[in-house]
Amino acid sequence: MNTLICNLFQGMARSRVRPWRISALALSALLVACGGGGGTLLSGGVGSGGSGVAEGSVSGFGSVIVAGVEYDDTNATVVVEDAQGQSNNTPEVKLGQRVRIQHSNTGVADTIQLLPQLRGTASGAQDSQGVFRLLGQTVQTIALSDAQKSATVMDGLSAVAAGDEIEVHGNWVFDSTRNHAILIATRIEKLAVAADPVMVSAVVRARSGNVLTLDDAQGQTLQAANLPANLSAQSLITAWVPRNALSTSPWAAVRLVDSSPSLSDNQHLVLNTQVSERDVAQGEIRVQGMLVKLANDTNSPPPAVGAIVQMEIVREGNTFKAITVTQRQSSADFGGTVELKGSILWPANPAQLSLRGNIVNVSNNTLGSSCAGLRTNDSVYLEIKAQAVAPNQPLRATSVSCSLQIPSNSVMEASGTLTQLSTLNKTMQVRTQNGTLNLVWNGATLLPPNLNTLLNHSLEVEYQAVNGENRLRKVKPD
Repeated sequence: MNTLICNLFQGMARSRVRPWRISALALSALLVACGGGGGTLLSGGVGSGGSGVAEGSVSGFGSVIVAGVEYDDTNATVVVEDAQGQSNNTPEVKLGQRVRIQHSNTGVADTIQLLPQLRGTASGAQDSQGVFRLLGQTVQTIALSDAQKSATVMDGLSAVAAGDEIEVHGNWVFDSTRNHAILIATRIEKLAVAADPVMVSAVVRARSGNVLTLDDAQGQTLQAANLPANLSAQSLITAWVPRNALSTSPWAAVRLVDSSPSLSDNQHLVLNTQVSERDVAQGEIRVQGMLVKLANDTNSPPPAVGAIVQMEIVREGNTFKAITVTQRQSSADFGGTVELKGSILWPANPAQLSLRGNIVNVSNNTLGSSCAGLRTNDSVYLEIKAQAVAPNQPLRATSVSCSLQIPSNSVMEASGTLTQLSTLNKTMQVRTQNGTLNLVWNGATLLPPNLNTLLNHSLEVEYQAVNGENRLRKVKPD
């Protein structure tokens, strides 16, 4: 196990103020790999069994999967905030991104908000430990997956170089060797155009009036008008700073928000995480930045610092109360496995499959018996479990199951030639090997900017059967 990662956890176990700004995935990886936790492993994030919020890293697609829970995103609005608090484009949900999902009690997502943590210019290349700096913040990449952690997803680059314009998703942890917070990257994407303003998320070290000191190597200062009153040490913030302000001190942000998870009054949350602080006398523990009051009728002391728990939490006024607390026991409860579900035309050579925008290497021993006898171009529904082996490498399948029975809500993929297009009616026809597809789209569909030029050209589409029509989710030039 990487010594740096073990030092991160050991520092969190000793600290009583900083460690709680970390996802369950990162924490459980540190716990297991450093010899604690009885082998229990949880994936990062928050999942809700009732109407509420889920937050964590995307670990797969059926609809969208976060923390091992699948949320139906058929009609979800996908947003990412800009410096004005708006989203001008429909972004795409991708593997390794951190997201916040507002959903119903039936697991239907209403809104999916993408939560990139950093967007700007890398000040140096990543070192031999996979560490680099971006906007003063220290970022740690994960080079190889194992049972405790997943490799950082790299999109458009194999390693970070000085001057790269990038966007980073991940989880914040406290590094005891550096004595400040660092970002464990779950996804790094190279940008085609430099961001201006840049975006920086960080843990707050201190506050003085409208000036914040960030918990990084240099103690960068940041100021903004009308700072939220509740911001203080250990808050997690996101700020947008014009590039021409980066040479000043403090940086003057055009917008700054509290980016910690929030919960409405009487809203329920099922949280899978690790205890970062406890107060036996008060019957309280801190998880995911929330100070949670435990039930008074328990005969047991609060779970110890470092314990992996599943909690159902409700907010009453300004208090978070635990309805149930269960310490996780089984290493099979959650894991770092990537899950992909969807329908494709069966290829002539299934040694490499493309599903939901991800390439998966498949060996013969991972193909289930349900895949035997399939013919080329059969319409097949797949459920794939895989591992992210290393950055910028295809996923490696651990199991593949197949069915000729296509679920009604399955996301289907096809490629062919665009033969008809009406931007007025938002309809198109695509000629495929299996016939002609009549497709419609709406404001949530991911469309290329040059759609009008693609007539009679090859393209790839993702779509679902919704209310008797084939509704496009994504169109990509081939």
